[in-house]
Order: sequence, then C-alpha cells, then structure tokens
Amino acid sequence: MLVWKRSLIFSVLKIKAMATINRSEIEQMISNLANGTIYSVSFVKKDGTKRLMNSIKGTSKGVKGVGAKYDFKSKGLLPVYDLQLAKKDPANPDKAWRTINLETIFELTVNKTKYEVV
Repeated sequence: MLVWKRSLIFSVLKIKAMATINRSEIEQMISNLANGTIYSVSFVKKDGTKRLMNSIKGTSKGVKGVGAKYDFKSKGLLPVYDLQLAKKDPANPDKAWRTINLETIFELTVNKTKYEVV
C-alpha cells in the first residue's frame, strides 16, 4: 500500500511554489493567461462536493457562434472548458463547456504555481 505524503505529491505535480490570491483577482488572472495555457481550478460544486477541474484558456472547441443566453460575469460565473470531459467524449466537444461559481473556488494552479484563494 502506497502512502502519499504532501511533499511527494508536490514533487509528482512539480509544483514550484505556493502563494495566496484574493478572490477578486481570480478572474483577472485567468483572463490574462496566454491562449493555450492549461490551468487547474479546485472548487465546491452546487451539491457541496469538491472538484478539481483542468481547463485550457482560449479554446473555441464546440463554440457555435450563437453566444450564451445570459451574462456569466453578472452571475459571478466563470466559463471554462473541462479537459477531462473533452477527453471522455471527443466527438462532442461542445459538451465540455462548464461554468464555475467564482465564490466557491478555493485553489488555482497556473504555470506550476499553486494559489490558495483567501
């Protein structure tokens, strides 16, 4: 039986540093990423379970040009492309789009730096 230690997990994930970030800075940090940058977001889902989602910035897969029926920003939501769902069903890339409530994000990993949301 393998016992995972925090230092071992960080070495496997190759996390270089840990930092803190304000909740108000999350959306700006993600929007400032270069297109094609992969990042991870940890958040609490509506049903109360915790989820880690890998996403990519600037993809247009599955976008039909119609636009959303509501404004994400006014509802405090962040639209993301879920790479795990895209890999699970590559024939339907439009089904991989999700929204995350910005108020429930507790961790963000970008360019091997893990940010704890305070």
